[in-house]
Amino acid sequence: MTRSNRLELILPPISIIIPAYNEARWLPGTLDALLASKFPAEVIVVDDGSTDDTARVLEAYRGRIRVLTHEVNRGKGAAMATGIREARGEIVVFCDAHLRGLKRHHLLSLVLPLVEGEARAVLGLDIPIGISAALLRPFPLFMLTGQRAYFRRDLLPLLSEMASLGYGVETFLFWHFPREQTALVLLPGLIHLNKPKTSSPSAMLKGYLRETSDIASTLARLSWPARGRDSTSA
Repeated sequence: MTRSNRLELILPPISIIIPAYNEARWLPGTLDALLASKFPAEVIVVDDGSTDDTARVLEAYRGRIRVLTHEVNRGKGAAMATGIREARGEIVVFCDAHLRGLKRHHLLSLVLPLVEGEARAVLGLDIPIGISAALLRPFPLFMLTGQRAYFRRDLLPLLSEMASLGYGVETFLFWHFPREQTALVLLPGLIHLNKPKTSSPSAMLKGYLRETSDIASTLARLSWPARGRDSTSA
């Protein structure tokens, strides 16, 4: 008679943070899947000044999640910073508000490299089942993924800067953590609904313009110290 081996995994306290701006239509699907997964974590939604029914939708989850509210829209970086500040977990996991197919194993994939001491930053990439990671190497857009995980202690010193970056916050975090301390994990079967699927044409255009502007401003800010050092050493 064979005896199966069983891996016992002890996870530290974890907080899952979802920044949300006008996500009333999509939040229930994400939250229902997250709660159904029974992943051991507190769930925090930061309503970033939504003007739709996001607040009313979140009322239905009272007692099962924590809701933090910005009175006005302050941008994704500020929403993430608010979530980090109020989180109780040692590890913080960020998820977009418009996901489909979210499972327990996706969340475990995001935190395992941290728990095992293999990384300080984890980026999760949603892909169709069966796609090889080798095909993704030429495309650096994974740095913008909303599915990511960090130790809270590593992010606390960055909150002021993160809060000012808007959609550029993910670019900032990618460049802040060394490549050798950043893990890329694949999340097969997870579907991230992009702007053409979640927004009207006008809202989509406005969103992409704002996102592009925030990322460009962040890249300029990141390159400024290097230019300053070059000019000083000349």
